[in-house]
Amino acid sequence: MHKILEFQAVVLAAGRGSRLPDVGGTVSKCLLPVGPYPVLWYSLNMLEKYGFQETIVVVLDEDKSNILNALEKCPLKIKYELIVIPSDEDWGTANSLKHISSRITTDLIVVSGDLITNVNLNEVLNLYRKHDAALATLFFNNGPEEWIELPGLKTKAKPDRDLVCIDKETERLVFLASASDFEENITIPRMLMKKFRTISLYSRLLDAHVYIMKNWVINYLVESDKFTSIKGELIPHIVKKQLSKPKNPLEKKGTSEKNVDISKDIFDFAIDQGYESKIRDMSSYNDHKLGSKGVYFNDVLRCYAHIPNKNTFGIRVNTLSTLYLSNNKIVSKWEELTGTTLTDRLHPNSEVKTKQIDETCTVGEKSVISEKTSIKSSFIGANCTVENKVRLTNCILMNNVTVKEGCVLQDCIIFTGATLDSDCNLQYCLVGPHHVVPAKSKGNHQLFAETTDSMITLG
Repeated sequence: MHKILEFQAVVLAAGRGSRLPDVGGTVSKCLLPVGPYPVLWYSLNMLEKYGFQETIVVVLDEDKSNILNALEKCPLKIKYELIVIPSDEDWGTANSLKHISSRITTDLIVVSGDLITNVNLNEVLNLYRKHDAALATLFFNNGPEEWIELPGLKTKAKPDRDLVCIDKETERLVFLASASDFEENITIPRMLMKKFRTISLYSRLLDAHVYIMKNWVINYLVESDKFTSIKGELIPHIVKKQLSKPKNPLEKKGTSEKNVDISKDIFDFAIDQGYESKIRDMSSYNDHKLGSKGVYFNDVLRCYAHIPNKNTFGIRVNTLSTLYLSNNKIVSKWEELTGTTLTDRLHPNSEVKTKQIDETCTVGEKSVISEKTSIKSSFIGANCTVENKVRLTNCILMNNVTVKEGCVLQDCIIFTGATLDSDCNLQYCLVGPHHVVPAKSKGNHQLFAETTDSMITLG
């Protein structure tokens, strides 16, 4: 494994899981279980697989010890340094990057801590290298999200969608906006049509939240002090600025209320080093030269987007749907996702007495599964107890869960520390952290959680 010196890696794992259902308690999104490991492991494993030997991981200060404990039990060679941000403040992803900016000395790859993919990362890195880009991004074109019936209350929430314009010929990312910014009509800048001749508009791509960027982008982020979100603000801003020209030096003057020098704009940071601009001037490659009416100008802000083929698996575990779907797929796709063989589906320190457990199941450390049980397509965390005459089908049990004798659970998610008393019969239910479900409870598409006075039932 060779060490990649040209990039530093940062994994952003301080998300609060705002798109996940409120089931009470605090659940760290990056520690949600997918198969035998927390979701954060998959991002770190991907970086390791492509030669990175170390990375910074940004986490909430209240989560640090739990994340360290979880990762220590996972097979990882990559060195990771956890850097905390305040749990009691509402920091965006751009704030997190600013917080670690003094540590960034090279170009940067930013990876979301909830990403699971088998993408060839070298394809994105090489796209960035090939064009000496300011920014390279990764989108998945997986088609419509696979429909899957979910546990808990039925909702009609619509997924966030992006509008993405990419020049087919060059892979230039030329337009990026949230679909919610437009009511009916979408206005595409006329300049785009003049500069790029083979533009495709996408509305169903999944942004992987993998961004490769020049070191100067971090400097600009810090000095401009006007961005809180990478995805929502910084990336669209850089993409839009591709069509701009640097300001006349005579027009630039003044400071902001925060005493920031506003005479500087992004073009003051995006300066080619060494022979880069001369090489491009001599090149016959044409994605960086043609401006409006055939006028040539210095194209220093070059943004690109890589869309791998549709067979590439890519999912972000940030909703109940994707948590459920990723667990549904993980065992069958294990080798292509991780580059390893899943040898310890049943942890060596677990006690699995039943013979009726299929090959799509995993059982965590120190969990005890009684003899007279039937377990299919289910994932059981650490320190769980499953008593006799229990049937589990398509379930996710997080750590420290107890399922007592006679329970029948189908398509349920049971959060950390919950207990199901004997003879419960639940389908498509969520049980919140540390909640106790009374004996002989029955439920279908219900939420059992401390945040409610009683069960919430669909009318």
